[in-house]
Amino acid sequence: MNKKREDLNVGKDMTGEKILLTKSGYEDKKNRLKELVNIIRPQILKELKAAREQGDLSENADYDTAKNKQAKIESEIFELEDILSKVKIVDIKKSNNIQLGSIVEYQKKGERGNRKVQIVGSIEANSLLNLPQIGNDSPFAKSLLNHKKGDFVTVITPIGNYEIKIISVKN
Repeated sequence: MNKKREDLNVGKDMTGEKILLTKSGYEDKKNRLKELVNIIRPQILKELKAAREQGDLSENADYDTAKNKQAKIESEIFELEDILSKVKIVDIKKSNNIQLGSIVEYQKKGERGNRKVQIVGSIEANSLLNLPQIGNDSPFAKSLLNHKKGDFVTVITPIGNYEIKIISVKN
């Protein structure tokens, strides 16, 4: 049974909410989609064609590998198209308050040294970067939003609460 895109509610989420992204996050998703559609998909189609030309497909490892790659890429394309159809790009305004897109330097109570994070849309989050990006729906980000430099904030998490001091905010 083949479903149409309309039947899958592409571009709509169950709550009707938009996906929040920073401008750079939106550009990253858009560029990845272009790369998949214009470069990677055609490469895989060439691999499939070459594998088909080898003859019997029932025991053709190259063909199976190319089909698996194709399925993975098509799935990522579908997901990116869905995300981009729901996006609301957040306009980062000059403000002293922490908002989506803010880079926040803070110090955790009882620790030495400062840490920095950037608050981004939840699908942009990547804690492995040099400047970790945390999703705006995380407990940490929720605790920081709308605070400003110098504020003491109690971060409320499922595993316990702790206090931090906001050292600086860059928007």
